[in-house]
Amino acid sequence: MNNSVIIIADSRKTVKNSKKSTSMCEVLFRPVIDYVFQAAEKADIGNICIVDRENLPTVGSHYDGKDTVVFLQGDKPFIDADSIKNALRMHIKDDNDMTVISDESVGYCINTASIGKTGLKKGIYVSPNENIGISADTGAELNRISEIMRRIILTEHMNNGVDIPCTDGIIIGPGCKIGCDTRILPNTIIRTDSSIGEDCVIGPNSYIENATLGNGVKFANSQIRSAKIMNNADIGPFVQIRPDAVIGDNVHLGNFVEVKNSVIDTGTKVSHLTYVGDSDVGKDVNFGCGVVTVNFTGKTKHRTVIKDGAFIGCNTNLVAPVTVGENSYTAAGSTITQDVPDNSLAIARERQTNKDGWVKKNQPYRKKI
Repeated sequence: MNNSVIIIADSRKTVKNSKKSTSMCEVLFRPVIDYVFQAAEKADIGNICIVDRENLPTVGSHYDGKDTVVFLQGDKPFIDADSIKNALRMHIKDDNDMTVISDESVGYCINTASIGKTGLKKGIYVSPNENIGISADTGAELNRISEIMRRIILTEHMNNGVDIPCTDGIIIGPGCKIGCDTRILPNTIIRTDSSIGEDCVIGPNSYIENATLGNGVKFANSQIRSAKIMNNADIGPFVQIRPDAVIGDNVHLGNFVEVKNSVIDTGTKVSHLTYVGDSDVGKDVNFGCGVVTVNFTGKTKHRTVIKDGAFIGCNTNLVAPVTVGENSYTAAGSTITQDVPDNSLAIARERQTNKDGWVKKNQPYRKKI
């Protein structure tokens, strides 16, 4: 006997006052039907396919009498693998033609030879999962489902050793991995299969999407998307880490720093008010306040290379493509347009000129001087 799973999606059934179907509305950033599919995968009982309800009557023609199909409704996010497996076991053991999973609105097992026939031998498997039949037809019901799912996921993480002293505003999406003794603080959102190591402190007020964080990371009041942070980095507050960035071990990124498509190596410090884009930054580099890697000409983007041990002075503009050599300095206020050799000081600013009496002569202020 061959077993398979068919997930029924009903594109015509929508959430009230919404264009999204009840199968495609989102719970914790994922369509409801994804949860059903995930449960079917974990049940590991055969091939899985998704069929719109309009095409359901033609399904029976693709099977023979030796097949058993588990039909699952695509708008029931709390369907679980154990209920699917146990219902199928009962179906086979009792030699039923059809076995309902708690309620037909949840799902059922059926021998394909019995499809369309009457007088079937029926059974019902009553799942201990009290949420299994919940679906959302309104926004308020969807909110209720999201809150139940949020609590379930948080409880799983806490039982696995994650420290969540207060759950206020914390949303962790399905599929995220968090190591033991990591502390998650309020108003933190973690989503899209992100992975966080052990002994981290995440939050408060932080956003993590499709990112990997190593062990011992501190990440406060900051955001990261599609990027990676290595071990023991100290990030925040108000840091934006954009896609394709790699932040090395023991790196410090301070307030109002943005990093995009760049590698920042071990021990480098970027303390405040700095943009690092399309750059390769070495070890133990120090960035002064207000540094900008000028990576875009308006037509093309270029990379900046800063080698180990360099010191980038406050308000330096590094106009790419440009390289700053090992242990080199750039003077504060410089606009660097040419490569800086190793162990050198680069100064790129005009000599200061003072014009005595200029203010009294030109009276630039509202109040007369």
